[in-house]
Amino acid sequence: MAVPSLKSSCQKLLDWSKPLQTKQQQNKSKVIIDQFLQPKGEGERLQNALIDWNQTQVNSSWPAAVWQDLYLESRDSVVINSNVFYSLKSKLDRQVCSQAHIGAALIASVYGFIALIDQEKLSVDQQKGAPLCMNQYKNLFSSIRIPQPQTDVFKVSANRQHIVVLYNQCIFKLNVLQQDATPRSPKAIECDLDFILSHQQSGQNLGILTSLPRSEWSEKRQDLLALSEKNQQAMAIIEQAAFVLCLDQQSPEETVELSKQLLHGSGCDRFFDKSLQFVVFKNGKTGINFEHTGVDGSVMLRLNAHIYDTIDSVSFVVDSTVVTESNVGPLARADVSVKEVLFELNSDLHQLLDSAAQRFIAHIHNTETRFLDFLPFGKAQIKQFGVSPDSFVQLALQLAEHKLFGKCLSAYEAVMTRAFLGGRIDVLYTVSPQSIAFIEAFRSKSRSKEEKINALICASKKHIERANECRTGEGIYTHLLALKYCYKIKAKQLAIDALPELFSDSAYQLLTQSVVCTSTTSEYGVDLAGYGPIVDDGFGIRYFTKQDSIRFNMTSRMKMKDQLAKMQHYIEESLLEMAELMKSQTDLVAE
Repeated sequence: MAVPSLKSSCQKLLDWSKPLQTKQQQNKSKVIIDQFLQPKGEGERLQNALIDWNQTQVNSSWPAAVWQDLYLESRDSVVINSNVFYSLKSKLDRQVCSQAHIGAALIASVYGFIALIDQEKLSVDQQKGAPLCMNQYKNLFSSIRIPQPQTDVFKVSANRQHIVVLYNQCIFKLNVLQQDATPRSPKAIECDLDFILSHQQSGQNLGILTSLPRSEWSEKRQDLLALSEKNQQAMAIIEQAAFVLCLDQQSPEETVELSKQLLHGSGCDRFFDKSLQFVVFKNGKTGINFEHTGVDGSVMLRLNAHIYDTIDSVSFVVDSTVVTESNVGPLARADVSVKEVLFELNSDLHQLLDSAAQRFIAHIHNTETRFLDFLPFGKAQIKQFGVSPDSFVQLALQLAEHKLFGKCLSAYEAVMTRAFLGGRIDVLYTVSPQSIAFIEAFRSKSRSKEEKINALICASKKHIERANECRTGEGIYTHLLALKYCYKIKAKQLAIDALPELFSDSAYQLLTQSVVCTSTTSEYGVDLAGYGPIVDDGFGIRYFTKQDSIRFNMTSRMKMKDQLAKMQHYIEESLLEMAELMKSQTDLVAE
C-alpha cells in the first residue's frame, strides 16, 4: 500500500473533524496543521521516514506493523477491551449431540481449515472480483500474545501437533495429529473429550492471569516461569498449541447471557492471550473468543463459514485406534493422548490467582451488554429505498446518538483494506457535514419530507464516498497512526523532541475519541458478534444487516448503562422513522 499524501490526510483531518469542533477550535487546528506541514517540518520528516520504512517491507506493508503495534502497546486487560467474540451457527442437533461430540466435530472441522492453509490450498479471498491479501491467515493458529513490560510480543509457532483444552479450571494437552502428521479420528478425539469431562477435581485456574493488565501480567508471568523449569515447559505447551478449546459448564440460552459468556466468560476456563479460543457450552452452543493482534474480522468470518459448511459432515465412524478408558484403564488412558498441564505454585502465586479472580469479576461487572433483534425490516427493504443498507444503518445510529446527547460525537466504522498487501482496516469516521445536515433536517418541524429525503440520500452518498476512500488506502486514521509510530521508533533520529502538537489538538482528539464504535460484516455462519466499548463513555456496537432484520450487540461501561438502554430505544425508533420517511417517496411521486 502506498503511503497517502501528507497534505491530503491533513486536509481530511480538518474536514472530517470540523462537524465536531467549535469555530475557535477549527481556527486553532488550521494553524497547528499548517505548522505541521511546513517544508522540512515535523510532518515532512515523519512522512519521509514512513515512506523509507515502507520500501523495506518485502512481504508486507506499513499498515500491518502499525496496527500490530497498536494492539501490543496497550497496557489494558485484553478482556472486553480488545478481544472479540462470535457466536457460531451450527447444523448439528444440540438435542442429540453431546458436548464432547460437538467439540470433536469442531476440532476436526478446524483442522481441515488448518490443512488448507498449511498446504496453500485455501482459495484466495475476493472482494468484487479482486484478490485480497491472505497474510493474516498465517497468524490464526499456534499463535499467542505474550505480555511484556511495555509492549507485548506476538509469537507464531509452526506446531500443529496438539491443542489445549480447558475444563473445570484445569488445562489439558490433547494431541490431535498422529506421528505421521495425519489427524486422529474424530471418534478418538470425542473419547478424549469425554475423558476430560469426567475429570471432577477443580484445577489451578491459571488462565485467569491472562485477564490482568498487561504489564502486571508480564511481571507475574516472569515470576511464574522463574519458579521452575516445569512451569516453563507447561507454558510452552500452551503457547505452541494450535488453539484453545474451552469446555464450559454453563448452558446460556438467552442471547445476552450467551454474549457475555463469549465476550468474557465467568472467570475460569479461558486463556485470553491465545489468538483463538473455541468455546463449547454444556448445551452444545458454540462460539469463538479471539485476540485481535494478528487477525481481523474478515479472516475470522472465512473460518466461521468453513466451520458452518463442514462441521455436519465430520465422520464419527469407530476405528481400531480409538482408545477408551474401558480397555486401558484411567491412568494409561491419560498417557495416550491427553495429559493435564500443571504448574508449580508458591503462596504468592496462589494469592495472585485469588486476587485475579476477584478483579476479573469486578471487571466484567463494569460492562453492560444489550441485544436488539430489529425485526420490522432488513437490507432487502432498505435497498428498495434506493440507498446503501450500511449507510442507512449508520445514519440511524447517528440520529440515535443525536437524540441521546443532543449532538453528534465521533463515530467509527471499521473498513477492510485487505485489497493491499499487508492491509488490515482503516477507520471510517461517519459524522460528516452531510450527516449533520440530514439530522438537522430530519428533526426539524419546518422542513418538508422531500428536503429530508434528499438530505438522507446526500448523507448516504457521502458515507459511501468515505468508505471507498478508506477501502482504497486513502483513509486518514492508519496514516496518522503510522506517523505516530514513526515518531515512537525514530524521534531522536529525526530530531523531533516531542510528539507533534497535531496529535494533542482538538481535531485529532475529538475525531479519534469514538463514542460510537461500530463494525459489520456478512453473517454467514454466525448468529452474533461483539466487543467492548473503546472509550469509557461510549458504546461498542456490532451489527448484522440481514435480509429481513438487523441484529445489534451493544456494550458499554456500567456508568453508561442507562444511556445504553436509551441508545437501544433510539436506534429502533430512528430506523422506523427513517423507513417511514423513505416509504413516503412513493406518495411524493404519486403527487
